[in-house]
Amino acid sequence: MSLHTLLPRPLDPETGPESPAILTALLSGIHLDRRQARALGWRGVRPSALHGPAWTCRVAPLPHIFGLVFLDECTQEDSLHGTFAAYVFPAAQDALLDSFPLRALEIALGPDYTDAVRELSAHAEALAPFCLGQVDLAAARDGSWLSLALSAPARLRLVSRGGVPVPPEAPGAAVQGAPQWLVPPGGLECDVPAFRLLVRLFAALAGTAARLLDAEPDVRLHHTAPAPPDEAAAHGEDRQLHLSASFGSAPRAAPAPGKRLASLPGRYVPRPDELSCLPVMHVLTGFLGSGKTTFLRRWLDFLNGRERYASVIQNEFGQVGLDAALTRSETRVEALDEGCVCCTLADALRPGLQRLLADAPAEQVILETTGLANPGNVLRSLDDLAEFVQPGLVITVVDSLEWHRGGYATQGVSGVRLSQVQQADVIIANKADTLAEKDFEDILRTLRACNAKACILPAVQGNIAFARLDAFLADWQDARTRPPSRQPRLPTLAQARGALGTHADEGFASHTLPMQAPVDENALRRMLDAAGPGLCRAKGIVDLLHAGGVVPAVVQYAAGQLEFEAAPQDEDARYLVFIGIDLAPREAVATARGGAVAASPAA
Repeated sequence: MSLHTLLPRPLDPETGPESPAILTALLSGIHLDRRQARALGWRGVRPSALHGPAWTCRVAPLPHIFGLVFLDECTQEDSLHGTFAAYVFPAAQDALLDSFPLRALEIALGPDYTDAVRELSAHAEALAPFCLGQVDLAAARDGSWLSLALSAPARLRLVSRGGVPVPPEAPGAAVQGAPQWLVPPGGLECDVPAFRLLVRLFAALAGTAARLLDAEPDVRLHHTAPAPPDEAAAHGEDRQLHLSASFGSAPRAAPAPGKRLASLPGRYVPRPDELSCLPVMHVLTGFLGSGKTTFLRRWLDFLNGRERYASVIQNEFGQVGLDAALTRSETRVEALDEGCVCCTLADALRPGLQRLLADAPAEQVILETTGLANPGNVLRSLDDLAEFVQPGLVITVVDSLEWHRGGYATQGVSGVRLSQVQQADVIIANKADTLAEKDFEDILRTLRACNAKACILPAVQGNIAFARLDAFLADWQDARTRPPSRQPRLPTLAQARGALGTHADEGFASHTLPMQAPVDENALRRMLDAAGPGLCRAKGIVDLLHAGGVVPAVVQYAAGQLEFEAAPQDEDARYLVFIGIDLAPREAVATARGGAVAASPAA
């Protein structure tokens, strides 16, 4: 083996510590291949370097956040040796936190806990109660060997000789003058299974080295003697465990290196689907004008920024594909127009997916359905695509403003809107900023009543905390099951007869109008009014008369709101698509448009 496969340059500790560079190469190297990283147990790594090299990460199957902070490096003539403090950060509500020192509990319940963990490098000293052991990294300066070692107590115990009393202001602090104790004198203030917690992190690190160096490690385990009596009385520690993984011709330490193990303990065992090369396919739904495409663009920015490329299949209810034009950038987009993928276009999905995967292999495929698609029908179509994709999430975007104006929080919701919410694994409650706090809370309660299993995330202009979406996806994958949308359900009578509701049942239709002449905002509003009260959605690209000039603009209309944004430069078509129920005939809408334009002085 050779370290040059990780770090293609000579090690030169005279210019600065090299052990952080080696660790960085390990972590970044494996995360260039997300599938390999997941198979090794990694669920995300975040560097933190404000006050020196540090990292936070998650490792399956544990829910905790791990931390590594570079402490020091020493060099010898032919080798270097670096030391990293190893932390474990349970969630504030995790019962494991009860076994940590009281100071750790106090920090975890404070308002700045999450931010401090994220910026571990700057807060390592303050977070010392969460430090459970250390990781040592040693390497030959010529790159011929590498050694990783974990040192941690089997159980980290702290004896409180004087005890910890209940604060005087707390209820029941004293009974008839006798103090009450959080920890009685001589009792254990903490009792953490330090080694067992950290071994998962170490196994992921050593497994990564084995994969990237293409070498099996020599794994050894030994323990050192208990602490001296005076220290044991204070700490209650019985032994310190040491686990090492060596690659290449690493020299053995004295005394004896310990018992040789056949494999790394704590190593994550991936499921067959995690070893599969098939991408995960998500279904993105949401009623007309809810903001699906805006959300999708934000999501793609998040994924592309982390080199986790996704491909998109977009299906629109109409003859012209605006959403695909707005989404194309770094992303390969396959457009399926002139129908709905849950109805007439089911047969087009297979060849469209084949073209997409042939042109742009991706980790994830996102199917954005029309605003009128019933996810139940879509999932039936996806059952026939198991040779191409693995099942992913059903994500439904909800227009909170439309739900409020439609009275769905008080009067209930039905039809395709209800199906989209009931079938979702994740519900994006979009346009949260358009409602008063109380009204938005009513919407969230209604969504929860419709679907108690879904993860509900508030959004403003399609923006959410995408790390939460990532974590939700990883959690159900780690649970070794399918998401709720793919679980068997007791069908309704209509479903048992083979009929799931579609937009055709509700009378939805679309009309596409060419827009050769420029038009101003007032003219557009009159056109929308002329389309009839059943208009749910309008969108397209027009030449907009604005400030004495003509600007190509994307028109977006839903829930009574008309918005504009700059049109893609390579789009020459000019049109408007109207979608709704009982729309005015095309001639009437065209007449209204023509009269409005003629009345405009600028036209």
